[in-house]
Amino acid sequence: MERRAADPIAGGNPAGCLGAIMISAVTRRPTLVAAMAALLGVSALLVVASAPSANASISWSAVNPPLPANAVSGSGLTIASTSCPVDGWCVGVGNYPALTGTTYYSAGLIVSESGGTWSSAEAPLPANAAVDPQAFLQAVTCTGVGSCVAVGRYLDASGATQGLVEQLSNGVWAPSEVTPPSDAVTSGTSAYAQLSAVACPSAGWCTALGLYTQASGAEQAFVDTDLAGTWSAATAPVPAPATGSQFVALACPAIGSCVATGTYLEAGSSLGFADALSGGTWAATALPLPSGTSSMASVANNDLSVSCAVAGSCVVAGTTFDGNYEGLLDTLSGGSWTALAVPTPGGQPSADVQLTSVACTDPNTCVATGFDTVSGVEQGVLESLGSGTWNASVAPTPTGSPPGDVELLNVACPAAGTCVADGQTDVNGAQNGLFWNLSSGAWSVTPAPLPADALVGSDPSFAPIACPGVGVCLAVGTYQGTGGREGVIETDPSLAVSTTTVSAQRVASQTISYSATVVGPAGPTGTVTFSSGLAPLCTATISNGTASCLGPAPQTRVILGSYSGDGSSDPSWGTGVSPATPSSIVVLSGSGQSTSTNFWFSHTLVVEVTNSSGAGVPGVVVTFWVPTSGPSAVLWGPATAVTNAAGIASSPILTANNKVGSYTVVAYPSTMFAFALFSMTNHR
Repeated sequence: MERRAADPIAGGNPAGCLGAIMISAVTRRPTLVAAMAALLGVSALLVVASAPSANASISWSAVNPPLPANAVSGSGLTIASTSCPVDGWCVGVGNYPALTGTTYYSAGLIVSESGGTWSSAEAPLPANAAVDPQAFLQAVTCTGVGSCVAVGRYLDASGATQGLVEQLSNGVWAPSEVTPPSDAVTSGTSAYAQLSAVACPSAGWCTALGLYTQASGAEQAFVDTDLAGTWSAATAPVPAPATGSQFVALACPAIGSCVATGTYLEAGSSLGFADALSGGTWAATALPLPSGTSSMASVANNDLSVSCAVAGSCVVAGTTFDGNYEGLLDTLSGGSWTALAVPTPGGQPSADVQLTSVACTDPNTCVATGFDTVSGVEQGVLESLGSGTWNASVAPTPTGSPPGDVELLNVACPAAGTCVADGQTDVNGAQNGLFWNLSSGAWSVTPAPLPADALVGSDPSFAPIACPGVGVCLAVGTYQGTGGREGVIETDPSLAVSTTTVSAQRVASQTISYSATVVGPAGPTGTVTFSSGLAPLCTATISNGTASCLGPAPQTRVILGSYSGDGSSDPSWGTGVSPATPSSIVVLSGSGQSTSTNFWFSHTLVVEVTNSSGAGVPGVVVTFWVPTSGPSAVLWGPATAVTNAAGIASSPILTANNKVGSYTVVAYPSTMFAFALFSMTNHR
C-alpha cells in the first residue's frame, strides 16, 4: 500500500530542499475535529472517542467541518491541527481556498467548537500580507479555554514567506510576524520562514519549531521561544557537518524541558537527530541506530515520532532506509540516547519494518505502532514496552475482512493499558480506515466511520491521535468523497450542552466579585475559573447553578469565565466586562472657556472616567493634550493626572498662549481608545 505523503500541500518551501513537517500533539476529546492534517495534505478531522470504561464500545459520528463565508465552494479545506483543553471547547487550524470580490487566494483557517457547535473564520494576518497570502496555520495548542497559540506561515507583499504566530486572548486572535534568526533572508522571493509545531506546557511559556533560509541559501531548523509574550528565535543546534536541517516532531513535558526530533543533511543522506532543551540550553545529538544499520541510513517518510512521559525520559520511534526499511526505537534516559533493534511478531524475519508513532504514559510503559512485511503482505504491528522489554504483536483486523495490507500510523495512550491507534487497510486496491482500541489488556478494531458521501475506497489519511484523558481521544486525516478529497469531523456528543454567563462587580478599589451562572439540562456541577487574558483571577465551585469568588482587578476589559464540565455536562465559557475597566470618558467642567492671550483660564479642565455601569473608575491615568502650534494653552504642571475614587481627574491650571483663535484640548485615558474634548478660545 502506498503511504500518503506527510508533507502538507500549500506549502512546502518552494526551494524544495527541506520542507519542515510537524507532528503536533492534539489535546481534545471526542467532540473535536480540526486536526493534524496539515501534515497530511488536505485535512479532515477524525475524532476518535475511546471507550470511557473497560470493555465499553467505541462510537463515532462523522460530520464535515463548516467553511467561512468566503470559501470557494467545492474546493475543500485543510485542518492541520487541533487543541481541546476541555471537552466541548476546541480550536482547529489550517487553510482553505477563498474568494473575496474577484480575488482568489489561500487563506488561513480557524475553526472553533463551543458547547457542541462548530464555527469557522478566516485567520487574521499582519498588515504586510500579500493579496494572495498563501496563509497556512500548521499547529495550535491551547493552555485553557480561550487561551491558544497557533503557528504557520504567510506570504508578504515582497514575495517572502514569513513565519506566523496567532495568539487568542479575550476572544480575539492577534497575528504577528515571526522574526527569524539574524542570518535569515527576510525579503524577496528567496526568503522563506515558517513555524510548523508549537507546545505550551503552561500559559506564557511556549516553544515553536520552524525552518528558515539562511543568506547562504541553506535551509535550517530554528527554535522560537515565548516567555511571557516575548518571542525570540535561534538557529537550532545540529550535529556536524550538517548542510541543512528540518524538524519533524516536538514534545515538551514540562516548562523548560523539550525534545525535538528532525533530520539533517550529510553527504546526501537525511540523518536523524534530537535536540533536547534542559537548563535553558538546546543540545543536539545524532540519533543512534540499531546494530547492523548503516550509519548513513536516511530517515524514511519523516517517521520520527517522539513521546516524553516526564522530563528527561523520552522514546523516539521511526523508520530508516539503507536499502531496506528498518524500524528505529531510541530511548533517552540519564541524558543519553540508546538504540534498540525493533522486535517483530514471533521473531519472524522481515526486510521491511516501519514504525510510525509512539506514546508513553510513564518511563517504563510505551506503545509504538507501525507495520512489517511478511511474504509480501503488510501486517499491522504493535510494539509494547513493559518491565523494561519491548514485545511485538500483530494488530487485529475486523472479523471476516478479506486479506490485505494493514498499516498502523498513529497511537495515543491517555493512561497505562488504555490506547487508541489509527491506520489503513488496502484490500484489492480499495483503501479504508481502521481504529484500534486497547482496553483490559486486549486490542480491538473497528472500521473508521465517514460521512455518507465517502467512496467505497475512501482512501483515508490520518494524522496523530491525542487523548487528554481516558475516553477522550482524537485524530485527523482526509477521505475521498464524491466531491473530491474532503475534511471530516468525527465526534462523540455524549455530554449535555451547558451555557455560562459571566458578571462582575467592584467591592473595593482593587477587589472584584466575579460571578457565573451555568445552566444545562444535566444540572451542571463543577467549577468556574475566571481569568483576565492569560492571568487567572479566582476559581469558584458551582452551587445551585451559580459560582462566585473574590479576585483582584483584571488587567483586561473582558473577563473570561470557564466552566470545567462534570462528566455529564459539556464545558462552556462566557465573557463579561470588567467593572474596573473604563468604558467612557466625559467632560465634567472647563469646556467653553475663553481668556485674553497670555492670561489664566478661570477653571481647570475636569473629566470623569466611568465603567460600563456608569460608575467612576479610580486609578486611571488621563493625559491632557494641547495643540503644539497656533492658538493653544500652556499647562502649568504635569500633562497627566490620575482619577480619584470617584473616577474624576483634573488638569493643572492653564494659560492662553500668545495666538488668537479657538482650539480644542483633548483628554484621553491610557487604558482605552476614547476622548473628552474641551473647546477653548484665546482673544485680545
